[in-house]
Amino acid sequence: MSVSIKVAIRCRPFVKEDKLGVEMTQNSEEEGEVQLLNSDYTTNRFAFTYSWWTAFNYERYCTSDEAICKRMKFVGQEDVYSSVGMKIKEDLMDGNPVVLFAYGLSGSGKTYTVFGPDAADSPDAWFKHAEPHPQWGVFPHLAYDMFNEKQDGWKFTMKYFQNVVDIVRDLMSPMAKEQSYKSGMRKDKDGFMDIEWCEGTVLKTWDDLREQFQKSNEKKAISPTQFNHQSTRGHCIMTLEVEMPMADNPSLKQKGRVYVCDLAGTEPAGDIFYALYEKKTYDNGEVEYKLKGPHKDQRKTKELQDQGKKINLSLSEMAQFFMKMAEAVKKKTLKPGKSIPGCNSYFLCKYLKDTMLQARTYLFCAIRPEVEYLNYTFATLGFAKNASVIKLAPKKATVEASAAELKLMQELAELKALVADLQSNGGGEDIAALLAQKQAALANQLAGGDENSTKSNNEAEMKQQAEEYGRRGISLSHFEKDTKEPYFVNLDEDPFRSNRFMYLLTKDVTIFGPGGDIKPLALSVVKGHCSVERHENDKTEITEAFTNCTLVGGAGETIHNGKKLDKDARIALKPYDRVAIGGELLLYHHPDFDPKDQEPMSASDAIEEYQKSLAEADNEQKRQMDERMKAFEAEKDEWRKQQGLVKTKEEQEAMENAKAKEEHDRAMAAVDREILELLPKTKELKKIVGLLDRDQLSFDVTLQRTDDPLGVPTVKVKVINGLTDESIIIDPFEFIKSYSIVKDETSRLSMAIENGRDYEVSELNDPLKILFDNTFQLGTCTIFPEYLIYGLSTDEDEVNTDIKNCSAPYNNVGKLEVTWVPLETPDSEEDPDYAPDIDDDIGPADLLGKPWTYKIKISACSALPITVDECYVQYTFNGVEYTTETLTEQDTHNPTFEYTCVHHVESVDQEFLDYLMTPLEINLYCSPAVRQPKTKVSTTNSAVVKNLTA
Repeated sequence: MSVSIKVAIRCRPFVKEDKLGVEMTQNSEEEGEVQLLNSDYTTNRFAFTYSWWTAFNYERYCTSDEAICKRMKFVGQEDVYSSVGMKIKEDLMDGNPVVLFAYGLSGSGKTYTVFGPDAADSPDAWFKHAEPHPQWGVFPHLAYDMFNEKQDGWKFTMKYFQNVVDIVRDLMSPMAKEQSYKSGMRKDKDGFMDIEWCEGTVLKTWDDLREQFQKSNEKKAISPTQFNHQSTRGHCIMTLEVEMPMADNPSLKQKGRVYVCDLAGTEPAGDIFYALYEKKTYDNGEVEYKLKGPHKDQRKTKELQDQGKKINLSLSEMAQFFMKMAEAVKKKTLKPGKSIPGCNSYFLCKYLKDTMLQARTYLFCAIRPEVEYLNYTFATLGFAKNASVIKLAPKKATVEASAAELKLMQELAELKALVADLQSNGGGEDIAALLAQKQAALANQLAGGDENSTKSNNEAEMKQQAEEYGRRGISLSHFEKDTKEPYFVNLDEDPFRSNRFMYLLTKDVTIFGPGGDIKPLALSVVKGHCSVERHENDKTEITEAFTNCTLVGGAGETIHNGKKLDKDARIALKPYDRVAIGGELLLYHHPDFDPKDQEPMSASDAIEEYQKSLAEADNEQKRQMDERMKAFEAEKDEWRKQQGLVKTKEEQEAMENAKAKEEHDRAMAAVDREILELLPKTKELKKIVGLLDRDQLSFDVTLQRTDDPLGVPTVKVKVINGLTDESIIIDPFEFIKSYSIVKDETSRLSMAIENGRDYEVSELNDPLKILFDNTFQLGTCTIFPEYLIYGLSTDEDEVNTDIKNCSAPYNNVGKLEVTWVPLETPDSEEDPDYAPDIDDDIGPADLLGKPWTYKIKISACSALPITVDECYVQYTFNGVEYTTETLTEQDTHNPTFEYTCVHHVESVDQEFLDYLMTPLEINLYCSPAVRQPKTKVSTTNSAVVKNLTA
C-alpha cells in the first residue's frame, strides 16, 4: 500500500512590525491550506495536510488584515501533538520506521516544532521537565508516551549526530568522534541507511533519554545569526529505535524507528551575518535574547557564509530530488517507494532519500508571518508542494530475540502468572520481589547488547585510550569529570573538540614535556617546557587573589592569559585562567574554587586572546601602530560629535567617503588578522604532512578578489600537490577542519607506535585526501545577457565562453558551453523558428508589462587544467540562486552537465530590463580526482614510524 508524505506548514509568531503575509486554514482533519497575502506571486494558494497558525502576538506587531488574524485558529504545541502525535505513535508501535523532517529558515520554528525549546539556559528546555510540559514538541511527547507504555522485553536505542558540511560528528561520543560523511554510511539488513561508527546507546528509562540528549545537544555546532541566537550550523539527526517482542511470536521483535531530522536553515548564505545578542534574564527565570547587530569581527560572518554555501548545496540537492520526484510522479513514470537516479552527492540525500521513501514520513515546514519574508516563504512552500505528491512504500523491520532474552522472557511470563495467582489469594510478596529482579535482569541483558555492537567497540576503544594517554600523564575528561583535583582542560577553536583531555595537577611539582610528568602530544612541546607547583593550604585561607597552584616558566613557549611567561617567571593560577603550552590552549579549573556565579571565557574568545598574543609577539611595531590608529579614530569621532550634524551635500559626501574608508580599513585589518592566524598553521601542517610521508603537499595563504563594493579581497588557502603540479583554493574553515583532523590522526599514530600496536589512518582521513579532495571555485565565466531583451538566441560564436581563474594570475582555465533559447510559454517545447514579437521602433520598452520566458542550457566544460572528480555550476539570475546537479566520479578534464532551466517573468518591468543590461557571472566549482599513493599512513609505513620516533 502506498501513502504520501504528510506535510505540515507552521507559521511562527511575529518578530517585527509588518503586514500579514500568510493566511493559515485547517479545513478538516487532514486538509489544510496556506494562502499568501499582499503578494506579487502568481501562485498564492497551496494545499497541504496540515496548516498551523502560531502567531499569537499579531496584535502587537501585525499592521494589516487584523480580521484574518482574529479568525485563524491558534495551534500550540499540545495541539500539534494531538493532530499528528497519535498517528506517529501508532506507526511506531506497529513496527514502522517514521521520519520527522523539519525544514525552513533559521529561527522559523523548526526545532521548536519537533523538539520544543532546547537551549541549555532556557528554563523551558524540554529535557528539563520529567512530566509533559506545554512547550514540548512532537518528539518529547512521543518518547514520553512510548516509555510510559514500555513492557518487558522492549529495548530503546538512541543515536544522535550532526552533519557539518562534509563531516559527521557523533554528538554522543565522549571523545568527539568525527569522520567524513562517506565513512561507514551503509544500509542495514532492512534497507535503511545507518552511520555504523556512530555510538548507539541503550536507554532504560525516559530520564536516561533526557539526560543523554542534554549532554549530546551541548556539542552541536551552533552560531548566533540575525535569524536565531543559536542557529544550528548543520543537519542534526537523532534516531530512536524501539524493539518490541511480537505477541504471536516472541522469538521475533518488531523494530520501530523514528528519525528526527532537524535541518540547517534554508536562507541563502549571503543573507546571514554573525550576530551579537544581549541576554536578559527576568525574575521569573525567563531568558530573552535581543539582537544588537552584526559582530564587529567580519571574519566570523565570512566563515558563516562560506560554511552556509556548502550546507546549502545539500539542501539544494534535496530540493532538486523532490522536484524531480514530483515530475516523475506527475508523468506516472515512478512506482511508490522507488527513487530517481542521481541526487546522491551530499550527505542529506545520501542518508535520507531511500529511508524516507520506505518510511512513514512527516515533513514539518516552518514559515514566518511577515510580508518581508514572503520570498523565503514562497520557496519553502514550493519545496513542500513537491514533497507532498511523492508516494511512499513503507516497510517494517524485525529482529530475532537472543536465546538469553527468550529464556528470561519465558521465566518472566511464568513468574507473572504465579504472582497473579498468589495475589488473588492474598499472598505473593516474595514472588513479586523475584519478579522485579527478573525484570531488572532482562533490562540489563538488553542494555548489555551484542559484544560486537558499536557501543561495545567504542567502550573498549575508550578504555584503551585511557590507558595509553594515562602513560603520558593525560586523562580523558569522560573518566575524570568528578575529580576534586585542580586541572587543565583543552580548548579548541572548534567547541566540539574542546574539553576532551585533562591534565590533573596532583603532584607538588608537575613538569610538562618529554620525560616529565605530563607529556602533551604537540610537536612544539620541549623537555622542561614549564611546570606547575601545588601548595596545600587550608581552604579558609584561600582568598580571591590567591590560589594553591603556581605556573612556572620553563624552556618552552608558555602564554598565560595572553601574556608570554618568561623562563623561571612565576604566576599564581586563578580559576578560568588560560594557559598555552607549546600551541596547546588550556583552561585552568580548581573544583573547590571555581566561581559558581561566573562563566569562563568562551573558547572562541580564548583562542582570539591567544592568537593576538602570538601576533603581538611577532610584530610589536604593528601592535603599537594599531593602537595609535585606534586612538586617532577615537579623536576624530569625538571631533565630529563636537561639530554637530553635517548639513551640506559636500559635507555629507565627505562623511560617507570617510565612513567607507573606515569600513574598508576595518575589513582590511580583519584580512590581516586572518592571514596572521593562518600562516603559522600552514607552516605547522607542512611539517606534519612531511612526518606522515605526504611531503608532496604544501600550503600557502592567498587572496581572492570578490564583488565586495569596498574592494576587500577574501582570504583563502592554496593547497598544492607537488607530484601532479595541481593546486586548489579552499576556505580557511575547511583548512582548519582538515588541520585539526590531521593533527588528531598524528596523535593516534604516535600513541599506537608508543604502545606497540597497529594503526592505519583511513583513506578518507589521509592528508592527501582530506586536504586535496575539496570542492573549490575553479573559475567564473561572464556573459552579457543584453541580447535576451530582443528575443534572440545565443550566437553560435558565443556559446563557448572563457572561464577565468578566480585567483592570480586570473588566466583562462577552460571553456563553458552556455546557450539561451527563447520560449513562448514556460511549458513550451523549443522551437528554432520561434522569436518573440518585439516592435523595433519601440525597442526594449515594448517588453514592459509582457511575459518573458527563456531556457538556459549549460551543456559542458572543456579543457580544464585539473582532472575533475566532482563538479557543479552555480549562478544567480534575477536575485535567485540556481545550481546544477553535482556530477560525481567524472575523472575527466571535460565534464558534461546537460543542465536546463526555464526562467520566466510574468510581467517585465524596468528593473528587470536594467538587470539584463548587467553582466551575468556563472561559477564553476570542482573537486580534483585524487590518486592515492600506494604507501599507507600507518604504523607499517617505515618512513612514518621513523619520522614520528625521531
